[in-house]
Amino acid sequence: MADRFISMDEVIDRISFSKTHIYRKIAAGSFPRPVPLGPHKIAFLEREIEQWMALRLDARDAFEGVHERKLRAARAAKGTQ
Repeated sequence: MADRFISMDEVIDRISFSKTHIYRKIAAGSFPRPVPLGPHKIAFLEREIEQWMALRLDARDAFEGVHERKLRAARAAKGTQ
């Protein structure tokens, strides 16, 4: 799959963060860095945004798995299902 540039507006549409929040996450090192295309134009690699989204889903699923295991253990300790 060839890399494709996507605009800030498309990133905002995909992840529902404000532009300010995206820039804060970039500064914190927790979001993919943009690629400068000109003096006043940036873009993001679509692949990197998709990878970032997949990592968020993996973290959610891992948390939910831990949460479910804790609930099952608590129920088992009480003798209920």
